[in-house]
Amino acid sequence: MLSKMELRALSGISGGADNVPALSEHLGISVSQTYKVISSLSEKEFVRLDHGIVSIEKRTHIAILLEILNSSQDSYLALSDSGLEIIRTLTIPRTAAEISSVAGAHQTTVTRKIGIMRRMGMIRKEHSLYSANEALWPKLTELAHSYDEYAKRTDPRIPFGSEIFHSASDAVVFSSNRALNYERTAFSRYGEYGMEIHPGTNYYCISDDELNIKDIFIHSLYVVDKEKDWRNKMLALIFYVMHERELNDVSHPVVNDMRMVLNGGRVDGWVPLREMNERAMMYGVDLYDN
Repeated sequence: MLSKMELRALSGISGGADNVPALSEHLGISVSQTYKVISSLSEKEFVRLDHGIVSIEKRTHIAILLEILNSSQDSYLALSDSGLEIIRTLTIPRTAAEISSVAGAHQTTVTRKIGIMRRMGMIRKEHSLYSANEALWPKLTELAHSYDEYAKRTDPRIPFGSEIFHSASDAVVFSSNRALNYERTAFSRYGEYGMEIHPGTNYYCISDDELNIKDIFIHSLYVVDKEKDWRNKMLALIFYVMHERELNDVSHPVVNDMRMVLNGGRVDGWVPLREMNERAMMYGVDLYDN
């Protein structure tokens, strides 16, 4: 979500107010307040501040958003706060209740924003379904799809710039090249269970529950399933065999592939068993004894 001030700042930066003093004057706020706005936009990955110059991140949804902001001086009134989240839901026609549920906004808030958008001609209603009014605002549908695609790769519970492997109401699994203060999981925890590796990135989980070995293994399967990297497949397979007693009831398509490989079958994307066994022997595991 972006505030009215943040949207005005984006418009100002795109119009040439690309340093703190100029942006402060454009917004009519103090320099310290301007820094706070820039910091918030930076955390949300809309801008970056480098040597006193503010630049807008090169992302499709941001470019489309700027086109809309610059085409109408009042558009920030509709798009601020929950506005962008509401527009994001309109990749297909929806009822107000559906918009509220998908956007994660209270229905009173949604109703108020819809009222503003309808008065501005942004959206239209047909048989209780709301959709973007492409005739008057041709870029809105494009923004909805672009922002939705971007949002699916992000989660408000995790730092911007992280890669998501699994997102649910009770847990989110993600990675970052930075060391962060979150509970480690997946390949980042294999060393605690007798398999010391150096994955090259940090895998984390946000969950209310304490993670056990099965959770950690399943989280590594999420990584394998998304990245399709043969090295991670090999490491997960070795870990599975090493702890098969605790993991033998895990149900996942990647585990099905593992069992086929261990039984001598050939599966696309998996290296031959003999090559994986050479690595497994480093951890005292013989895959052929499985």
